[in-house]
Amino acid sequence: MSNIFKKFMIRSSNFSLLLPLILGTVKPALSDMAFAQGSANDRRMASFQAADTNHDGHISQDEFEAFAKARMASSGGVRATMFNRLAPEDQKARLDAKFAQMDKNGKGYLTPDDWHPQS
Repeated sequence: MSNIFKKFMIRSSNFSLLLPLILGTVKPALSDMAFAQGSANDRRMASFQAADTNHDGHISQDEFEAFAKARMASSGGVRATMFNRLAPEDQKARLDAKFAQMDKNGKGYLTPDDWHPQS
């Protein structure tokens, strides 16, 4: 085989391997999933810092409610739609219950260890 033909075959085979990725027909590779899982803590801490609006290292119940409502408003998912259909007092009751569930030891605030907003 000539060198030009070999280079063409290598280039075309590389493109063939990349084509499913380009077309979006391949699921993420295992290494991609591991990377995404490895950064889950980074995403969790970034959302904690976003919710901690006064930057005191704790999330108060008011900060939690404001964060949760803003997150619901921006998500537009089924959960958000169902939440928005609730009466304001029912929304508050749900958020209070979620805050109490996350608040280990009943401290009245959330710490980074408590912060698992998707649970």
